[in-house]
Amino acid sequence: MKKQLILTITFGIFLMIIVFFIYSGSFHKINSSVTKFTKLNKRQKLQRGEWISNTDSLSGISIRENKIAFFKNMKFTSEDIYEYKIFDSIYKNNKSENKVGEYLVIKDFSDTIYYQIIKKNDTSITLKLNETKTETFNLKTTKLKKG
Repeated sequence: MKKQLILTITFGIFLMIIVFFIYSGSFHKINSSVTKFTKLNKRQKLQRGEWISNTDSLSGISIRENKIAFFKNMKFTSEDIYEYKIFDSIYKNNKSENKVGEYLVIKDFSDTIYYQIIKKNDTSITLKLNETKTETFNLKTTKLKKG
């Protein structure tokens, strides 16, 4: 019981440290000449609208300004709406910077969730949802009928 409590506290502290470094854009040395840090992506906004999952046409993401909601069966509640930001993971070596990753960070009052962005453009985004699952979401477009 004590071991489990100690492990839980240690894991919690570890997560808080990670969140601090990501949100503060903090630096740390990988080796003597390379620094790794995070910074806000220049394009913070995803296109407004519904982004439909490639694997389930009734599930997806709804975007409104800096708010995001994941939905299932075309429904979500106000408790499912979160603020989001997009961060770049950068390696800096002397004067050159190399972007090595991009992350969608969703934050509510009690939790912060990180999704690695595998691919992103104006109409499609592929996220790594967990260690084994990636999913692509495409922006739903409405075609107007003429006539």
